[in-house]
Amino acid sequence: MKLPSSDSPDILGDSYHTARAKFLALEQRLLKQPQLKKDYSQSLDEYLQLEHMTPVDEIDEKKEGPKFYMPHHGIVKKTSSTTKLRVVFNGSEKSGNGFSVNDIMMAGQQAQDDLLDIVQRFRFPK
Repeated sequence: MKLPSSDSPDILGDSYHTARAKFLALEQRLLKQPQLKKDYSQSLDEYLQLEHMTPVDEIDEKKEGPKFYMPHHGIVKKTSSTTKLRVVFNGSEKSGNGFSVNDIMMAGQQAQDDLLDIVQRFRFPK
């Protein structure tokens, strides 16, 4: 899937070592919580089926230059009635040369009104 970016993804530096360290920490957490590990694995399997992610072994390893890997972790919300676990990809993690995925993404339209407009609508009835 191609994301709308303002710069070429080629400016992202190497992030292998940072992403690997974060993955190993995540793996240690999952080993201590078998149910969390099961839920996390199911979520990642769903991403694979939907083709929202690609296993590293399918990436063209012959490609020259740095490769960017996005770290991820799970957020558990015990009060949720639908999904207790949500996988979060950290797009703000900086790569080796100081850029992140969030840095190169195009900004879309503002999704909500300015706070001043909201307060004024609240304060003044129609």
